[in-house]
Amino acid sequence: MFFYILAQIVSWICNILILILLVRSVLSWVVFYGYRQNPQLVGLYRLLSGITEPIVAPVRRLISRFVNTGSLDLAPLATFFILIIISRILVRIFIALA
Repeated sequence: MFFYILAQIVSWICNILILILLVRSVLSWVVFYGYRQNPQLVGLYRLLSGITEPIVAPVRRLISRFVNTGSLDLAPLATFFILIIISRILVRIFIALA
């Protein structure tokens, strides 16, 4: 029972982080490439960046070692896929232990 609850918690946390990464990515297009900068959207983008940057920064450093992407930031996309993979692996492990 404990491992089943732990699997649910891990799944929820990863899904929330994935959603935050998705919203952050969309907001980055709106905030930086929009015609008018909305202060509320800029504030929301900064909040979401503050939440996700500790996860995205190591991925960004790893990607920059191997690939020169120029001004295109692929780290949020790579982090998105890494979180999905980690979530699925951990959930399967915890359910197998339950």
